[in-house]
Amino acid sequence: MGFADPVDYVVVSFEGDYAMLQKIDEPNGELTQVAIALLPDGATDGSRVRRVMLEYTLLP
Repeated sequence: MGFADPVDYVVVSFEGDYAMLQKIDEPNGELTQVAIALLPDGATDGSRVRRVMLEYTLLP
């Protein structure tokens, strides 16, 4: 999987200025910490987001 390939996550929690994300296709894998400023407006616990080249968008 390359850097430009899309990766889907679910927002698990918010901790200070960071969100903890879980890859949807790896539910038992490690969480990924991401600065909240990189997430789209409206992202909350349980939101599904897609990352493509460090740009995050909400999934329906």
